[in-house]
Amino acid sequence: MNFEILSEEREKQNIHYFCIAAGNHRYDLSVIYSSHFLGKAMVISIQSERMALLCSEDIEHSSYWAPKLGIVPEDIPKIEEFLHFLLDQKLVMDQY
Repeated sequence: MNFEILSEEREKQNIHYFCIAAGNHRYDLSVIYSSHFLGKAMVISIQSERMALLCSEDIEHSSYWAPKLGIVPEDIPKIEEFLHFLLDQKLVMDQY
């Protein structure tokens, strides 16, 4: 093998799967809570096959996460509300 593993960590992660209807669109999201990402949750869109690391402060920056997660502009307010519901619960452990 011609590679070098620089880091490896194992943890039991808190993973949630959601199917959300907003407007005329459906979003299938996975939310992975981990202490590995500096207190941010990994939000993965199954449809777009992309992810964004988010904390509650990042929700206001929809120009960052909405395109990655495939959220259409008219659904952003509803998805913001959903993300606040999830991320304001402080299920993500602060690492520092």
